Amino acid sequence: RHHGSAALAGSGRMSGRGAYYKAKYGGGRSRGRGRPEEESQQQQQQPPQAESRGEEWEERVEALFTASGSIRVPYGPARDIGELRGKLHSLEGAGYGAYREIERTSWSCLRGEGLVIIDRVQRDAYAAPSRVRVVVTGAKAALGEAAAASKASRVAAADWVTRRFFEEARRSGDDARTETGGWGGKKGGELRIVVPSQFVLERTAARISVGGAVEARATAALPARGRSIEGRWAADILCSRLVALAERALCCATAAEREACARHVDAVLEQQHVRAQLGPAGLCAFVAEGCVLPRRSGNDDRPMAEGAPFAVEACGPLLVELTRRDGSAVRGLGLPARAVTLVCGGGFHGKSTLLQGLEVGCYDKIPGDGRELCLSAPDVAKIRAEDGRFVSSVDVSAFLGHLPGRSVDARDFSTLDASGSTSQAAAIAEALEVGATALLFDEDTCATNFMIRDDRMRRLVADDREPITPLVDRVAHLAKAHGVASVLVVGGTGDFFKVADAVLVMDTFQPRDATAAAKKLAQDDALAPKPPPPRYFRHRAPAANFEPRGRVQTRALRTFQYGDNNDVDLAALAQLVELGQTRAIAAALAVLARRHTRQHLAAMLDDLDRRLDAADLDLLAPANGGLAGDLARPRKLELAAAFNRLRSAVFSQLP
Repeated sequence: RHHGSAALAGSGRMSGRGAYYKAKYGGGRSRGRGRPEEESQQQQQQPPQAESRGEEWEERVEALFTASGSIRVPYGPARDIGELRGKLHSLEGAGYGAYREIERTSWSCLRGEGLVIIDRVQRDAYAAPSRVRVVVTGAKAALGEAAAASKASRVAAADWVTRRFFEEARRSGDDARTETGGWGGKKGGELRIVVPSQFVLERTAARISVGGAVEARATAALPARGRSIEGRWAADILCSRLVALAERALCCATAAEREACARHVDAVLEQQHVRAQLGPAGLCAFVAEGCVLPRRSGNDDRPMAEGAPFAVEACGPLLVELTRRDGSAVRGLGLPARAVTLVCGGGFHGKSTLLQGLEVGCYDKIPGDGRELCLSAPDVAKIRAEDGRFVSSVDVSAFLGHLPGRSVDARDFSTLDASGSTSQAAAIAEALEVGATALLFDEDTCATNFMIRDDRMRRLVADDREPITPLVDRVAHLAKAHGVASVLVVGGTGDFFKVADAVLVMDTFQPRDATAAAKKLAQDDALAPKPPPPRYFRHRAPAANFEPRGRVQTRALRTFQYGDNNDVDLAALAQLVELGQTRAIAAALAVLARRHTRQHLAAMLDDLDRRLDAADLDLLAPANGGLAGDLARPRKLELAAAFNRLRSAVFSQLP
């Protein structure tokens, strides 16, 4: 499959806009630097073997990749990479814009077993770096049969390749940027791939085909001196360093390397195997014995070196056994589905640490993370208060009644500046709208007046004078009647004891079942039943066009720009774990805006999920930006949460 102009031919022929201007104004490079006659003749005298190797590669790669539909072979028949080296040498000292002559070209390397693809060339030395890809055949990669056996194994193997590329680039110094002599000095030179986190995600940084071929997407800062091309340096980067880096990172030269890849894949498949047992076992979460939950610091997600392994001897009836892929048993703490579970304990004893482990239990982790078998339902949602957030047409009537002095309908609630309690009510309704079956709460980040009303306050302020129905009055009904589990970290109130199905106490980061003791304490505190609400959410659809008016870009994990003067704040989304997910969310919103329908939000996101399952994340790549290597797949819940915080997306409820 070919995309765009043909690869740069040895004769120097051009097509498209470049050919038009060359014919109109004459050849030559910018700044009046013409091509020396001997270089032109040398370019025309390339041996025919180079082209035949390129055509041979084209046929083999089409056969390898087209069947999977996930990796594309672009830009005409590939030329030998020696031609690229010669081309770059000939551009030495030319204006930086001459680099565009190598844009959208493909070059054969590794003795016909590899391909270097230059998708997009940066416009100047200070712009975002150029996008390049390296592809190697399955025979050359030799990752082993397990790496390509299923989509899950291909995602895991691609994660292993991404980490290897990143580590090899750092070890060799290929990711280091050169900056010398100010504006007129040398600059550029770095080869980089996305920085992987502790999580194994579907990314565009690397791909594995059904046939075992491997693609990696990186960026290359094409070098310059001032605004003049450093052609020999660029040739070294693209023709030597990139190819050598790809051979080390994408290929398994020894049995030990293949075994390392297989272990990585097996660890991911093991997590998925155990997680799949949660629903049938009646659980919303599971923490295996021996997990290490504490992290090194707030900005270092690696396991704490002195973190104590999770012990489960005192879990009582919450101690359960699941099975590994090999059939052996793994025991651990099991939190029940369709139930209310409390996590109690003194300050700094590990309550929030356990909840943070459950927040990311929906993701697979790398071997050695410590939380590999700290697992939660795939659609678990963390809920918190979020003062000042935007809310559009959300039914919060399950928690909010008539507001005195205001003409606000809680069944169709909108605001530009939500309070802590109204934002938390909206967050619950929004999560349920797109299918969340387990909710996580930490009292430290929740609005107190939304969570509880103790007996003294109920006697002082009558229920008919309080518009907020606290969570403690709804959480049991939500679990039993709607099958939505809740796990709550509470350390300052016992009001939830009377509605809890299970109570844990964390003591020095270790769990102990305290359900019977908590129930005994609450036996005299019967809660007067509240009539159940008619619903907890209504389906909504975007009421108007929400296409971005201006640039869409992402520079930080929890914020992105969606058009001019429209920053989307995702600070409350604790389950976003990689910058690539935020980039994909921003891109997905733009894609959804272009194909805007009157589907309700959940159906719209389900449809996008099905399309991504059937194809890949390249569906989200902008039409004019080439194939991005910096996207990671977000969950539907985070995409919905971003949509709900997009101030230019106004919703209306559907009948």
